[in-house]
Amino acid sequence: MASLSDYIDTAFDLSYLNFSKYPQTEIKSIGILGGGTAGYLAALALKKLHPKIQTSVIESSKIPVIGVGESTTTEIVPFLHRTLGIDPQEFFQAVQPTIKLGIRFDWGCPGDYHFNFNFFAGHQQESYYYEDSINNANWASVLMDNHKIPVIREKNGELISLFQSIPFSYHIDNKNLIRFLNNIVKQRQIPIIDAVVENVHLDDNDFVTSIETDDGKKHSFDLYIDCSGFRSRILGQALKTEFISYKSTLRNNRALTFDLPNNNDIRPYTQCTTMPNGWAWTIPMRTENHYGYVHSTDYCDEEQALKEARARFGHFEKYKMVEFRTGRHKKAWNKNVFGLGNAYGFVEPLESTAIQTAVHSIMTLCKLMPNNHQDSSSIAAINQEVAATWDTFRWFLAVHYKYNKQMDTQYWKDCRANTEMGDAQMVVDLFNQRAPLSASNLGTNSPYTACEALVFNSYSYDTLLYGQKALERPPVRPKMSKEEYVQRTLSYQELTKKALSLHELFSEDYLIEGGLLEQLFEDQDTWIVETEA
Repeated sequence: MASLSDYIDTAFDLSYLNFSKYPQTEIKSIGILGGGTAGYLAALALKKLHPKIQTSVIESSKIPVIGVGESTTTEIVPFLHRTLGIDPQEFFQAVQPTIKLGIRFDWGCPGDYHFNFNFFAGHQQESYYYEDSINNANWASVLMDNHKIPVIREKNGELISLFQSIPFSYHIDNKNLIRFLNNIVKQRQIPIIDAVVENVHLDDNDFVTSIETDDGKKHSFDLYIDCSGFRSRILGQALKTEFISYKSTLRNNRALTFDLPNNNDIRPYTQCTTMPNGWAWTIPMRTENHYGYVHSTDYCDEEQALKEARARFGHFEKYKMVEFRTGRHKKAWNKNVFGLGNAYGFVEPLESTAIQTAVHSIMTLCKLMPNNHQDSSSIAAINQEVAATWDTFRWFLAVHYKYNKQMDTQYWKDCRANTEMGDAQMVVDLFNQRAPLSASNLGTNSPYTACEALVFNSYSYDTLLYGQKALERPPVRPKMSKEEYVQRTLSYQELTKKALSLHELFSEDYLIEGGLLEQLFEDQDTWIVETEA
């Protein structure tokens, strides 16, 4: 006979509500056109999350990828190592990434001014009120200013890692990453077809029936994922999907990329530097920095861009010019094609969005996978979600251009006067009425349903608007007293004195030989576990 406790247990048993995050589908086969970062990550995610779907990659060793350094956001860490199950030690040994705590913006105000954008919560209101700067808002920011990381060396030499509490991302050499992902794709027995796509065959309803490669073979799939980069071979060229330009917000269309040695000064942040006709990134690798001067040909030709980059960063001979357009296609899913990465859209890498947008789109696809091609509701939801994500990034980037007062060239005058702000204007207005936005989580500007973003939320807007000093009224006095605030900043400084640099971390191999990496990823009480998609 059942007891009272048995009845209570039954009444509160919710185990049957543990539904799968990834729905069953009638789609049996997927062909991914393009084997760059987006293509390989999509293949690995589908293999892991939708294992019943036969997924193949069609790529050509004859077509080079854009081999510039990649700066990422925090989404990449749980996605790689928990969602995809990629071993952290193998990743660090093969890819040789560096650690990124955030972005240093040489931006906002004239002169030798900067502000730090990092992934850790902090006391921005207090820092801005008491110091007219947000660079002492948290320990992560102080670490950035001192080129240190959250690993403390005690007097006895023992190391204490606090990486489990300080969110971070990676700086990655694109060539290393693609080589590594290619090996993982092969290890997981995902077929790779090395061929050039010469023709895309459509039926009378414009659905793709097959893609024909240069060896004369035709390959047919239920769904085609277009990862062909800026060529957008299927979504753009074959289906002629409408393209929505972002030029009224993001006017740049070229990046001059080059490398210079860093002399073991491996900084734990991406640097974004205001330039006369655009801006430049600095991405630190183990022995060199990767640079890119993002500019507009409406204001600056190649000769002028070279002159300005060399004047700012030093002389270099070898360089590459990458051309792009900003914007997105109206639909990510059109007929039986899903556009991913640059094949769908592109925004400037001002906030390291390239891999993040790919990851978000991949997870959206996996979580909202349609039952079939007649599942119009799921397809509409995917299109809305992906479009909203990209538009959100567009409006967030608009704030960088509208309020950057560091230079007074014609380019920057035009940016301040003519940048289309869209939905971000409401967020800026809210900030000026009731800063900080993060106090009440207003102005998140995040319409996501399937995947919640870790960055570009209300706290991110606070960082950007405080950092550029866009507050139009005197700041509200915070609850924290100045004495309490000073005490906190002193603790940041004392911890930083004992912290390691990235050069020390890598040169002594503390991550792997010292066990810090194993400790970080075995610990179940970390931000990495908490933020897994």
